[in-house]
Amino acid sequence: MYRIAAGGLLALVAGIALAQPAPGRGAPPPADRYALIHAGTLLDVPGTAPRQQVTVVVKNDQIAAVLPGFVTAVPDASAAATTEVIDLRDRFVMPGLMDAHVHLQSQPTFARRRTERGDRNPPSAAENTVNAVIYARRNLAAGFTTVRDLGSDDQSVFAVRNAINAGRMIGPRILVSGSAIAVTGGHGDGTPMERTGDDIARITEGTCDGPMECRKAVRYQYKLGADVIKFTSTGGFGSNTGLDPQLFPDEIEAVVSTAHLHGLKAAAHAYSPVAIRQAVSAGVDSIEHGFLLDDEGIRMMKKAGTFLVPTLSASYPPPVFRIPDPPSVKLRNEYKAFERAYAAGVKIAFGTDSGTFDHGTNAKEFEFMVNFGMKPMDALRSATVVTADLFGISAEAGTLEVGKLADVVAVKGNPLDQISVMRQIDFVMKSGRVAKRDGQMTEPFTYPAGFE
Repeated sequence: MYRIAAGGLLALVAGIALAQPAPGRGAPPPADRYALIHAGTLLDVPGTAPRQQVTVVVKNDQIAAVLPGFVTAVPDASAAATTEVIDLRDRFVMPGLMDAHVHLQSQPTFARRRTERGDRNPPSAAENTVNAVIYARRNLAAGFTTVRDLGSDDQSVFAVRNAINAGRMIGPRILVSGSAIAVTGGHGDGTPMERTGDDIARITEGTCDGPMECRKAVRYQYKLGADVIKFTSTGGFGSNTGLDPQLFPDEIEAVVSTAHLHGLKAAAHAYSPVAIRQAVSAGVDSIEHGFLLDDEGIRMMKKAGTFLVPTLSASYPPPVFRIPDPPSVKLRNEYKAFERAYAAGVKIAFGTDSGTFDHGTNAKEFEFMVNFGMKPMDALRSATVVTADLFGISAEAGTLEVGKLADVVAVKGNPLDQISVMRQIDFVMKSGRVAKRDGQMTEPFTYPAGFE
């Protein structure tokens, strides 16, 4: 045992105290980073006319100015600041895209390979986390700087979201629902049969029956750190559970009101017109899919300001079906819910259900929207301004205006003339960091030295 004399101890304590930085006098702040984006064509606010030959001034992670002409220096920058000029003079530049409905832990090819090798057990949380890292990057490469994950588990996508938010990797902003809220035997009920009576397994999977259990299921996702609550009010194609309602009105009201009590938006997977009307009556924020939407549902959604997330890409058709003529195509073409809702003025937010088809191909949704009658400008607006409104992040994203986060994408060609160019995103900036340049992704795990 070592002993230190009283005088030596006092001297040691004093030395440690002197070695500490004085209160409020820590390490100097890092030097400002500027990026001067020279945009040949700039659609800074989708819904308004694009501008020509403009400089977007990015300071650290935000838009500092939008100036006419091609500016080459920042007059008020400090001597320590760094400035990079990004030449997009032959590109069409616009805000980062948003997808309101993805599943980052899923991919059809991954699921098929497991099935084909005889693995009938669901992927572990560890496998799902690795998947979510990979597929989040694919979404970012496709220009989607913000995505809303509507149905995963209690660990994987939360972990990836947290790593991105902490700066440990460059990825899209992720809004996470965790497990979808579903009734026993319903679409989204992932509780193993042998654990159907296990309360812990049920709440972990988001399974509930009756208003009280459904409130508890929502509160559990909130406790996990969910950003949004997703519930399945009808059956679904992917689980072969049909198209009819699966929740009673009091269960829907319990889910929606509890989500709102905690300041979270609620999204309803809904096909049946009855279930859609019940969810809108309960105050749901968005209807996902809505393939069988009827005229009364359209009227109610418009009056309530409910968003439709049409996921057209999930009906034309997702590869999970592996059949030549899936029922989803017939239903979509028969009911034309998207076309009717758009004509009536329902708010339509871009969402794809990526994960039922290959991540990174999300932009094909633009082509479906335009082919079914939506104006190209409205399609771009649905993936920027409208989605930001749905997500509740309009103050920080959705347009390239001063004070907002620098989420920027660019393409060769003009999507207002040819919407298919959105499939070839050439440049991506997420929160002021270049993630893709000249069609090539940058290193995902670059972070400051000494980061722990």
